[in-house]
Amino acid sequence: MTRACPPKSNRSSPSPPFWKLFTHGPALCLTAHARRTLKPVGAVFASLPDWTYQHPLCQADPHLSDLLATTALCVYGLAVTPHYRRQGIARTLLTETETRARSTRYRLATLIHKPELAGFYQRLGYTTAHHITVLLPDAAMGLTQPQPFMTAVKPLHPSVHVRTVHGAPGPVVTGLLPGCDLPPTARFRSGRFIA
Repeated sequence: MTRACPPKSNRSSPSPPFWKLFTHGPALCLTAHARRTLKPVGAVFASLPDWTYQHPLCQADPHLSDLLATTALCVYGLAVTPHYRRQGIARTLLTETETRARSTRYRLATLIHKPELAGFYQRLGYTTAHHITVLLPDAAMGLTQPQPFMTAVKPLHPSVHVRTVHGAPGPVVTGLLPGCDLPPTARFRSGRFIA
């Protein structure tokens, strides 16, 4: 795999050791090439999730924003040219991205996708839904996509889990940050988690 130049970003790079993941500032871009022609046939682009600095909870707490930016990674684009699809190229690109993220201590991979791709991402270990909640120390952050798009999340660390909580509007990510776990008996009622 080789590197390609991603678009410029206004976000500064995370602190070490997280910067090791990125190939271009705060972005990772990997490409796949055809063996005989070396023509690019696939690419993946990943970076800091927009929600780590755009969500109101993160805007109110820059420390939380920085912490989430060094624990969650967003895959913004994964593409393979039509002639080369169904050969495992997308799977390989995504797996390599996850491997690099794990090696630099990222704990969660996220992405946004169209509903027709839900099965593909589910086969790769992602949980997909229109609404996913990320449990934080003193709050919960909802990640909701406009229709028809969906969010997909995949734990990259053994302490991170995606759970179903009775009453919650969708899957719940727990363990992303220390102290962000729920007991198995937890419920979601009136916009709050009840242990």
